[in-house]
Amino acid sequence: MDIKIVDLPEIAIIGKEGFCTEEANIVQNLWEQANENFDEVLEMGLKEKNGAFVGFWGAMSDETMSFMPWTNNFTRGYYLAGIEVHKDAQAPEGWKKWIMPARKYLVTEVMFEKYMETFMKVIETEISIRNMKLSGAACDYTEPSTGKNFIFFPVQDL
Repeated sequence: MDIKIVDLPEIAIIGKEGFCTEEANIVQNLWEQANENFDEVLEMGLKEKNGAFVGFWGAMSDETMSFMPWTNNFTRGYYLAGIEVHKDAQAPEGWKKWIMPARKYLVTEVMFEKYMETFMKVIETEISIRNMKLSGAACDYTEPSTGKNFIFFPVQDL
């Protein structure tokens, strides 16, 4: 498993927000809502010098909106399917804006069909063998220029 450690500044994301549970994981539904309506927020999206968007995020937070891990064995919490924007961007009606805190992350590429397997391997093994602990909610990230998907795990040293 290829894992990188990166430090990211605060990130602003505008997207479609919903509450997920084990019985009703609505992540796919949120992405469908966002994709159907991205024309409403695309002009706000941060872009690379080559014109490609910086990134699409599936940001997560616990029930208190303090960006801590989901509860109930990582099955219960808020999800925001959206696009990275400038911090001063205003979310239009029907959209939510989150400011993700600056953090250190373990980052690994993930294939959709192996998402939970990859997620749990990092949670249960990879973080601890690096003498770290999970310090917040993981986030999904899609790199627009390649279409690759990644999971960002916020960590801190023990």
